[in-house]
Amino acid sequence: MKVFIRRTKNGWYYQEPAKWTPDQKEAHDLKQVARAVEKIFQDRLEDVEILLSYDEPRYDLVLPVPTSPSRLAPPRPSKVSEQGLSGEDAPPAVQPKKAPSF
Repeated sequence: MKVFIRRTKNGWYYQEPAKWTPDQKEAHDLKQVARAVEKIFQDRLEDVEILLSYDEPRYDLVLPVPTSPSRLAPPRPSKVSEQGLSGEDAPPAVQPKKAPSF
C-alpha cells in the first residue's frame, strides 16, 4: 500500500511543500496515514484528501480531510472579564450547602 496526499480540486499529488504533480508515480509516498496527517498539519495543506493506493486500483481508498476549523468561520470574541467568565459562558453559580438542622 502507498499513501498519497491529493488535491481535491484538480487531483494532483503532493511531492513537497508548494510542489504538486499530476503523475502519481512522481508523488511522495508517505507510507503511513499518520505521516500523511502530520504532513497536512505541518504544511497547512487545505482542500486535500489522503489516498491509500493498492496494486489493484479498484481497492484504492480515499480518506477525506475536513477543512480546518480556522478556515470555516472567524473566531468568536471571548467573553472573559477581569472577574473571569461572564454571561452565557460562565459556569452556574454554586450555592454553599447548609448544614442540616436537628
